[in-house]
Amino acid sequence: MKTFVAGIDAGGTSVRLRWKDLASGTKEQVSLPAAPDGGPEPALELLHQVPGEVVALTAGITKVSRGETKAAWERALGAACPAAVVSVVPDFVVAFHGALPEGIGLLCVAGTGSVIYGESGRGKSVRVGGRGWEYGDEGSGAYLTAELMRRTLRACDGLWPHTPLTQAVCATLETDDPALVGERGRQRALVFGRGFLVQLVAVSAQNGDDEAKGLFTGAAGWLARYVRAAHAQLDFPDGERVHVACVGGMWELGNWMYPAFEILLARWLPGVATIAPQGTPCEGALHLAERSGL
Repeated sequence: MKTFVAGIDAGGTSVRLRWKDLASGTKEQVSLPAAPDGGPEPALELLHQVPGEVVALTAGITKVSRGETKAAWERALGAACPAAVVSVVPDFVVAFHGALPEGIGLLCVAGTGSVIYGESGRGKSVRVGGRGWEYGDEGSGAYLTAELMRRTLRACDGLWPHTPLTQAVCATLETDDPALVGERGRQRALVFGRGFLVQLVAVSAQNGDDEAKGLFTGAAGWLARYVRAAHAQLDFPDGERVHVACVGGMWELGNWMYPAFEILLARWLPGVATIAPQGTPCEGALHLAERSGL
């Protein structure tokens, strides 16, 4: 029977499975929409397509800090692949190993949420941030949207004048009544996600709006601070060149955050440089599976 190693990237929208034939080295990848509750069912369906026995499997999932979620994935994958060494890790860990396959450096994730994760290559790892939209996720789409909603509500309440950007928010929500602004913002967050104003800010920045540009600069500042904190905890030797890979939708909107982010890193961490991600999270999961199966 053919044997395989496999990696899973289980995001909020889709679940991807990548496998490698240990004899031939051939790799294939398949995907399905994610389950509404983030459960392992799509991954189990995808595993049926592997044409042989899986001997090592790593899955990167969201909400891994919720013990019942990780346990449910471990039970399901263990039952589906009884001969496999199974590992379930946070999604940012597989993203790190996809972006930085050598396993040394820092990953700066900024999408709807944000998190910094790094490994020293000497057995030490660290996670900074990513504490959820309620109390953290600075530098993310949720953070940027919440900050702009606060400014809009203050303007609607008469604390200070409206700006073109807060007026654009009111136009989007079709009201300047502060009670309705807040309620319609909550409704949109439920339907479109907590970063529902990010595209509006990006378009405004593209059109030259200084406040919109400033929001991106502020987001970049928070992310750079988190990178600095993670770098300090990893105890990289003085003078060691350390790479930071930036992934997530906030980085893909245009060049709104990179200039401020790189200026701050150059000031605080002269040995750190940003690089483009080298691979995908699914490739990172497969890489970790290969290592665990050795």
